[in-house]
Amino acid sequence: MFIKLLQNYNIQNKHLPETIQQQFSNMALRGVKVLDFSRVLAGPFCTMLLGDVGASILKIERPPKKCGSECETRGSRLWAARRGGGIGGGDDSRRFGPPFLPHSKEHLTENVEDERLSTYYLAVNRNKRSFALDLSHEKGRDIARSLAKNWADVVVENFKPGTMKRMGLDYDDLKDVNPGLVYCSISGYGPSGPWSELPGYDVVIAGTHGLMSITGSPDAPAKVGVAMTDIVTGTLAQGAILAALYNRQAHPEKAGQRVDLSLMESQLACLSTAASGALNAVAGTPPPGRRGTAHENIAPYQAFKCKDGEYFVIGTGNDKQFFMLCETLGKPELATDKRFLTNACRVAARDELVSLLEDAFAAKNRDEWWELFRGHGFPCGPVRNVKEAFECDQAKYRKMALEIDHSVAGHVIVPAHPAKYSRSPIADGSFAPLLPPPMLGEHTEETLVNLLGMTSDEVDKLEDEGIVSCWRNSSIVKGAQSVA
Repeated sequence: MFIKLLQNYNIQNKHLPETIQQQFSNMALRGVKVLDFSRVLAGPFCTMLLGDVGASILKIERPPKKCGSECETRGSRLWAARRGGGIGGGDDSRRFGPPFLPHSKEHLTENVEDERLSTYYLAVNRNKRSFALDLSHEKGRDIARSLAKNWADVVVENFKPGTMKRMGLDYDDLKDVNPGLVYCSISGYGPSGPWSELPGYDVVIAGTHGLMSITGSPDAPAKVGVAMTDIVTGTLAQGAILAALYNRQAHPEKAGQRVDLSLMESQLACLSTAASGALNAVAGTPPPGRRGTAHENIAPYQAFKCKDGEYFVIGTGNDKQFFMLCETLGKPELATDKRFLTNACRVAARDELVSLLEDAFAAKNRDEWWELFRGHGFPCGPVRNVKEAFECDQAKYRKMALEIDHSVAGHVIVPAHPAKYSRSPIADGSFAPLLPPPMLGEHTEETLVNLLGMTSDEVDKLEDEGIVSCWRNSSIVKGAQSVA
């Protein structure tokens, strides 16, 4: 009975309004079940992308620690869990900030410091359910093993290599009892090799493996504004999981496999054209360096300061585009100047060309250049801040800002799924998040009762033992809509 419940229960389709269930029925990964042990960014970004297209994501998070004698009663312990992270519980990113969003008034407690939601966490955890489970306890590991063996199609984890093995939750521990399991491990440097035991964060790997050497101004390295190595790794992990699922479908025995990614390898792969130039350079050629917004191989291809102190960026990738730039700029003589006739010439004479263009762009404000250049056939645009980027007419038209009803915070706006499908669940062709980012343990009780077939008394006992934590004041999902 227990295994039958596990195999038949699709977490994301239970207890949702009928209209949302109908939307799920059209989604590409409907029926794919993902047990998500990942936290912070690379893994959660991967599983969010999978959830966006219909996979059922069960996010395993550690329960909050017990907070002493004042929390010994069950009600007080629930209060601690309901603070959206408790005391040290849940995904670490729940506490990344500011910025934080406050809880709505009906959920406030006397501890205002904890009544907040990290916008970092909210950004990458939609379309998931939170199961607060203590993996340091054998009973917790038994529950996780049962889910991995009897329910999951996919496991995603980004613990330090060896951690899942020590808990009996490694691929080798599960593949014999779930031969079809696709098991995705994300680490800093990979599971083997001289660096495998080192902890790895995005900014460190950007420094140690090349990205910082080509990012920023010449005088000092710079960090990319978002954790791009994490995000790229998560995106690559999503694609690798889909490839493994496709391979499983085609395999005579429907066999799964281990999928192994690291931040380091993803970072090195994404150096791409810069790496190709460096690896194939003749002896004595200096490696690619930092050029600010400029391009190593193309000119002009960078941002220029305008009269109002704002910046305008242009990207002329060929001679025709450079000619159009010069004509529109009112400097047609530059297009026929022998120093700038071809891209190779322009790269060689970069400093002279950039100096001339800097003088030209200083004559008008940023938005004046945009009005002048827009529609003239070469890539260009104003340098905008993050909020301006989502408020531009094209981003609005493509519905890239999505507002979702959060059970505690109310309306939350997050970036939308970037792909558009012709048979998507949304009439306008874009995906809306169907489940808001969960509170810690928001779906623990639901999972234990409906998925594992436990009684309320059994749930209470697990909670009293600190093996699970339940957040019992969530509301039914109301769905999502695009921000106009």
